[in-house]
Amino acid sequence: MLLEKLKEEKDFTSHERDVARYILNHLDAVPDMSTAELAEAAFTSKATVVRLTRKLGMKGYQEFKLKLVEEIGQKERLGRLLANEPITGKSSCGDIIKTLPVLYDKAVTNTRLSLDKNVINRIHNVLKKAECIDIYGTGISYILAQSAAFKFGTLGVESSAYESINAYYLAARKNKRTVSFLISLTGANHSLIRMARYLREATGNYLVGVAGPHNEALREWCDEVVEVANRDSLLSLDVITSFTGTTYVIDIFFALLLAERYEEHARDSLEMLKHTHLIWDEAYHKPT
Repeated sequence: MLLEKLKEEKDFTSHERDVARYILNHLDAVPDMSTAELAEAAFTSKATVVRLTRKLGMKGYQEFKLKLVEEIGQKERLGRLLANEPITGKSSCGDIIKTLPVLYDKAVTNTRLSLDKNVINRIHNVLKKAECIDIYGTGISYILAQSAAFKFGTLGVESSAYESINAYYLAARKNKRTVSFLISLTGANHSLIRMARYLREATGNYLVGVAGPHNEALREWCDEVVEVANRDSLLSLDVITSFTGTTYVIDIFFALLLAERYEEHARDSLEMLKHTHLIWDEAYHKPT
């Protein structure tokens, strides 16, 4: 990058550094300046300006100006794209601590506002009769799948997370009522779409996509799709919002099942408490 090279000043003479610094401090003016005008403004010679442009890999001053204009345009565009980002290079620890809960809240609120309660109820009506719940994901969405499987498992539901299709397992369990969740933060994960197609064509599973806004192809193979809000951030913050929104959706179904099995789960919880001493460190139970 031309601007980066000007900032680095690698192997520049003192006069070349003067020119480089003038350029960086007057980016709006330099594209309209001639070699002589730039040399005069930087208190150096035309020869120094030409040598600098060649040291930067340009054939001459005109090519340098064209490249400079191009990079200035890119920088301005990037600035516009980043203008509304909540975290910047100047964000302090305190700023970030305050900002993240706002991001979480927006992710949940935007997802909540886009939810169709009829879709949620239809999925719940199938889910409460399910014998098995399978959750599919890849990469970071597989972590969400593992978390979801653990949650459903606490309710006594046979539940597992998968990164790929296990065809033998699916064939052996074809007679069990199974709900399969497919998680894609973007909605356009090609691996998940292939899994959805296999599950649709080779099993009798009820398929639920929990996906970002680009879910047209995934929707084709699913019985239902619950869309998760996504900021489409230039930075990695879209991971935070998508992850939070997806967790919220999964937790809705977990909470619905919990409510459905409330009394049974309460009894199981009391039974579990009788044996916690076998799991927890004895030191945890010592009186203070």
